[in-house]
Amino acid sequence: MIVLRRSFVPLVFTTVLAMLVTTACMRPMMQFGPGSGLIGLVILVLDIVAIVQILQSAKQATEKLLWVILVLVLHVIGVVLWFVIGKKP
Repeated sequence: MIVLRRSFVPLVFTTVLAMLVTTACMRPMMQFGPGSGLIGLVILVLDIVAIVQILQSAKQATEKLLWVILVLVLHVIGVVLWFVIGKKP
């Protein structure tokens, strides 16, 4: 169990870093209207808050991993699902 926890944290941070780098590289290709940067920033902050809460929860490591993947892949939907059904003990 301890080995899984130690290997789990670098995986999460590597995944978040990869997401940020990918987003930064794609930004010049995406051209949205005014305010879209603010919306993206809010979504990023919500993703980070949800991931921190997931990692601090009392859930098993595999369950935490699945929630983090869900939040990273589905962004807004994953965060909403976490705050609605995932935070329950």
